Amino acid sequence: MEPARKLQPLRQDSSRVRETHRVSEKIRISLHNLHRDDRCPTVELWRNAGAGVILFYPGSMLSPFQYRPLLAALYESGFAVAALHLTGHGLSLHSGSFTFNDLLNDGLDAERWLRGLGYETIAVAGHSQGGILTLAHAAVSQGLTAAFPVCGVLPQQKESIELTLFRPYTEKRDRLLRIISSLAARIPWLPVPLVAYLSLVRLLSGARKTVSSSRKVRCTYPLRYLASLFNARISPQMNCPVYFFSAVNDAVFTPELTVETFALIQAPRKKLFWLPGGGHTAAMHPPFCRYIAATAASLCAGLGLHLSTKHAEQ
Repeated sequence: MEPARKLQPLRQDSSRVRETHRVSEKIRISLHNLHRDDRCPTVELWRNAGAGVILFYPGSMLSPFQYRPLLAALYESGFAVAALHLTGHGLSLHSGSFTFNDLLNDGLDAERWLRGLGYETIAVAGHSQGGILTLAHAAVSQGLTAAFPVCGVLPQQKESIELTLFRPYTEKRDRLLRIISSLAARIPWLPVPLVAYLSLVRLLSGARKTVSSSRKVRCTYPLRYLASLFNARISPQMNCPVYFFSAVNDAVFTPELTVETFALIQAPRKKLFWLPGGGHTAAMHPPFCRYIAATAASLCAGLGLHLSTKHAEQ
């Protein structure tokens, strides 16, 4: 994996307010386009005066639209929320090419932009692929309050291939990755649907009543992106406390894989929280969303991140 770039401060004119609208009677959000190199992520900012902010990475092919219950729960628990429409995802243009490192740099740019707005205490969270990006972010960034991956893995783990439909080839992982990388070099644009590398049965196994949306979901990833994801390397040394969440019946990020990943992580503090059900989509089940948010809020308060439940708009 190409190392994340050391970011220079964003230009004052590098953020543009796209629009402002209400999620509910109590919640107003604003959308901000961040322009950097060939990337243009959109940050969805849920303002909460006086509160520290939690930066959120969505899962594979998804955007903040699919995580409204979790984002609202984080907001109601006292955070300001900055949710990422990553390059090529959600409200960002779905055309063009990008890599895992591009998505990570979207989040690092967003953190730098938030600090420029005056947010001094920032936590980071993400689900599934967003959990992997959360770990990558915490390994690179300095000064985060905490990281909250809702399931995650280090891509260089041999066992990480068990997440995919290629799990029968675990022992031939290196050869398989060379083949994928070679194909990506020849046909980087090749669209690969989710069902070509992940099992829908496993993704939905154990799901409870989820609340989500199909709005702006991607249908495919370019092969170049998948090659960059499968070949990514993340340092296990985190620069902030790390608090894992995972469902006991997640058939994708299995308990065994989660325990192995958690053991590899080195952090100032770390803890693993088991959700009693919900499978891989537990982060879309409102009761679990409220539990995740309340737990994250309690931990962040103890680490010096200010919370506000008054929800006064800035």
